[in-house]
Formats: sequence, C-alpha cells, structure tokens
Amino acid sequence: MAQGIGKALVWYNTGVDLLTTSVATVESDGEPYTLLELVGEADVTNSDSLRQVLDAEVAKQPRTLIFDLSGLRFMDSSALHVILRASRAMDRQGGILALACAREPVAKMLRLTAADQLIPVYASVSEASAG
Repeated sequence: MAQGIGKALVWYNTGVDLLTTSVATVESDGEPYTLLELVGEADVTNSDSLRQVLDAEVAKQPRTLIFDLSGLRFMDSSALHVILRASRAMDRQGGILALACAREPVAKMLRLTAADQLIPVYASVSEASAG
C-alpha cells in the first residue's frame, strides 16, 4: 500500500509478521538449558524488544542458552547484532549461546557475516543441547 506525501511515495508492508519469542527451561541428560524460540521476522523494528528479552535471559545466568530459529523467516543486521551481543555476554559469564535449526535465509545471513564462526550453529536443538 502506498501513500503519497508530496511527490514522494512511502511504501508500507501491511503483511509484516511480528517477532514472537518463547522461553523454556529444558532438562537434557540431567543438564538444564534455556531454550529461546524465535518466530517471525527479527529486524530493526523489533530489535529493541529482542534485546530486552535476551538481556533478561542472560541476566539469569543460564549455563547454556539455545536459540531455536526454526520459526524465524528473516533476520537483519540489527537483530544479528543483538544476538552477537548476547553471545558475548554469555561468554563473559562462562556460559554458552548456541543457535539451532536456522532456515536458509537466516543461515545465509549467518554465513555471509561469518557469525557462524563466532556462535556455534547446529542442525537441531538436540544437537545443540548435546554440545
């Protein structure tokens, strides 16, 4: 949908999907880990909200924080920055942040930015929880 403002056209995507998050503590072979599921699109419009969620989870000082990205269809550089920041914070407190189940658009972003060299990326949550 476009709206005219003077001579310029501004485009609004009315089909934008919001980012939703869910957090659970999971027990795997006696080792608990925090599972954070991201669903939708993570971009500049919701990176502040994502930062708040991640800061809150990192502050709980989990030993392992795993992001299930299977429901994430898109991620821009601002969202990636938030995730890298959380990874550094986890590292500083002796914890591990891992990514799992990245769909191709997100996996491509991780490869192109070499973020997959900074944060472990696994094909499944079970592989990530096994380390």
